[in-house]
Amino acid sequence: ALSLLGGAASAQDKLDCGKAYKGFWDKIEREKYAKISPEQLAGVSRMALRAYDACQAGDEQDARALFERLDRMKF
Repeated sequence: ALSLLGGAASAQDKLDCGKAYKGFWDKIEREKYAKISPEQLAGVSRMALRAYDACQAGDEQDARALFERLDRMKF
């Protein structure tokens, strides 16, 4: 779970919101992405955006929790 966030953290352990968000989408393999139902894709997209929005608002604890939850999802 920390692999996604490990690259997104700076020396001060500050979450890079954009890098974490893009990193989530970069990790999904094309073949798996193609098999996700439209409803599931919409839900995952909303959750990723909630994580990004929480991060941008300064709520890094919630953002990290959401990104970690996304990272654990199986597609």
